[in-house]
Amino acid sequence: MALGAVFHGAQLMLDLAVAGLSLVVALGLFAVVTAVLCSAAFLHHSKPVAS
Repeated sequence: MALGAVFHGAQLMLDLAVAGLSLVVALGLFAVVTAVLCSAAFLHHSKPVAS
């Protein structure tokens, strides 16, 4: 009985670790895409500096 609880706990920790890693990858990809799009919009709408 106790051994089954240990394996269940290990499986839960593994599931949480995989879910966390998946969330980090998804948010990282979102951050990269957002940064590229914001940079493109900024460069598109910026005016040249008058010297």
